[in-house]
Amino acid sequence: MEIIITLVKLVVFFLILLQAVPILVWLERRLLGRFQLRPGPNRVGPFGLLQTLADGIKLLFKESIVHNQVDMFLYLLGPFLVVFTAFAAFSVIPIGAPFELFGNTISLSIADLNIGLLFVFAVL
Repeated sequence: MEIIITLVKLVVFFLILLQAVPILVWLERRLLGRFQLRPGPNRVGPFGLLQTLADGIKLLFKESIVHNQVDMFLYLLGPFLVVFTAFAAFSVIPIGAPFELFGNTISLSIADLNIGLLFVFAVL
């Protein structure tokens, strides 16, 4: 039962972080637009809210240029390591107080480490 709870927390946590990234990108673009006295993203969707979706579609159809001498394992390992360390750092940060559900105490963090802050510094 403990493994199922951890997997559900992991999936929810992953989905929340994936939804936070486009919102933060949109906020950053709007703020930088205000700093530079320009409107920022305002072409795609209301208030430019679909700009990150348009950027993702553009990136999906963009031609990838890879040198023929590249080590593909290391080439693909780089982005994986960046994403993994970001998610690993957030995994020990508690979001709220533990609660009880069906007789199980559930903490609102993926990993309940006694050295959480040290782990975050080590991963980052």
